[in-house]
Parts: sequence; structure tokens; C-alpha cells
Amino acid sequence: MKKLLFVALVLLFGSATFAQDTPKVEVAVDYSFVHANPQNNNLIGTFNLNGGGASVAYYFSKYVGIVGELQAYGSYTRTITIPPGPNCSSTSNCIVTAQGNLFTYNGGPIFKYRMSHFEPFAEALFGGAHSNFYGNLFKDCGPAGCVVASRSPSNNAFDFIIGGGIDIPVNEHIAIRPIEVDYLLTRFGNAFTGGNNNQSNLRYQAGVVFRF
Repeated sequence: MKKLLFVALVLLFGSATFAQDTPKVEVAVDYSFVHANPQNNNLIGTFNLNGGGASVAYYFSKYVGIVGELQAYGSYTRTITIPPGPNCSSTSNCIVTAQGNLFTYNGGPIFKYRMSHFEPFAEALFGGAHSNFYGNLFKDCGPAGCVVASRSPSNNAFDFIIGGGIDIPVNEHIAIRPIEVDYLLTRFGNAFTGGNNNQSNLRYQAGVVFRF
């Protein structure tokens, strides 16, 4: 009986230790950088966005969980030069300057492999994006003499994120996230991208993770 009791205590202690070493909830606060790329487009070139946000992940097991995130990127300004032709009614270049921002909100599964010194993870997130850039571009295009769009684009779009990164545990409750790299697809329907509504973007993030 004593031996059985000893074994039971060892197993109980081991289970409690395992539970403490594996957090159920992780809250990440991050800096976020997006290299935006409007596809199939000779009018709007690539541009960069800087911002940040937060995410909350709940783990059903040691390796599998679900995560939700919100990211916001500050207002940026783009100046676009459109040469005379079907997209510009002027005899000289049509020069359009427009401002815009970007917000994304997503959720989906996350998979993390936990080791003592680092924890690689992968995620696939679905959700939406909001930006007033294409709407402002359409509004500012008329006074500049360009006729590239026939109707105002939507400020809201579907988005999809797939990628991953590495967390480095500092102690039981804090980890550093030095790198996360994601493919960010947005679908802002508009006439500025030559009929292709996909924008294939690259996202980099880094931050701090609080574990509970």
C-alpha cells in the first residue's frame, strides 16, 4: 500500500508539474510590419505599413489551440502618377495623392511544438480587413483628371493569413517572440489593380507573450 501510495503521489505531482509547464492561455503584444503588394497592377506600387496589435490563444492540449488577433496600421500616404491615356483624361500626367489605413481581425487554429528553449508554431487564420485607401484614391482621382475607376471600391475585404514563428520562453509566464512571418492575402475589390482583386502581402511580427 505504501508503494502504491508513493507511486500515486509521484504521478499526481508529475501531472501537476506538467500542467504548470504547459500554459492554457497566451496573450501576445506585438509590433507588426506589412509589405503590401497590389497584384497585377502598373499604377500602384508596393508600399510598407507599420503598426501593432495583440492576440489571445487558448490551447486545448499541449500542442493545439485556437487564436484570435487584432492588428492596426497607421495612416500612410501614396502619390500615384498616371500617364495620359485611357486612365487619364489630361494631356499631362494625372497625379493623385491619397491617404489610407489598415485594420485586420482574424481567428483560427494554432499549432505549437513545445521544447525547453524554444517553441516553433504555425497558424492559419481567417477574417476580415478594413482600409479606406482605395476609397480615398477613388475620391481623389476625379479632381486629378483620372478615370481609372467607374465606381467606389469597398473599404472592407476578406483576408487570410498563414505562417508561423518562434517563441523563446524566459520563465513560466513570459516568452519573447523574436520573429513571426506570415503570408497575408487581402481581397479589396477595386478597378485600380487591373481586374485582380487579390493583394498578396508579407507580414513580419515580433513581441512579448504572457502565458497563464
